Amino acid sequence: MVTTGDGRSSDTRGTLLLCDPPQGHSRAAEACAQLDSVGGDIDALPAADVYCPMLYAPVTVQARGQWNGRPVDYRQTFSNNCVMGARTGAVFALDG
Repeated sequence: MVTTGDGRSSDTRGTLLLCDPPQGHSRAAEACAQLDSVGGDIDALPAADVYCPMLYAPVTVQARGQWNGRPVDYRQTFSNNCVMGARTGAVFALDG
């Protein structure tokens, strides 16, 4: 399960991401391919080469579940949605 939300309101979204076959949100195939390339380690995803605004609008993401039978429990707060997307790729791209 992957969820995103901002730290200042109750704006929370979530979905179940399955990777065999990829399903769960509109970028499930891309998210699964990215996770596969790093053995399911979200922290190991390479950062995208993008410029993000220096705007503080914190967003917290969380993923809980399993990758190849290994438990995954990831939670991180990023300074804004752009930084979150640059660091986590399609994994938390729940809006399509």
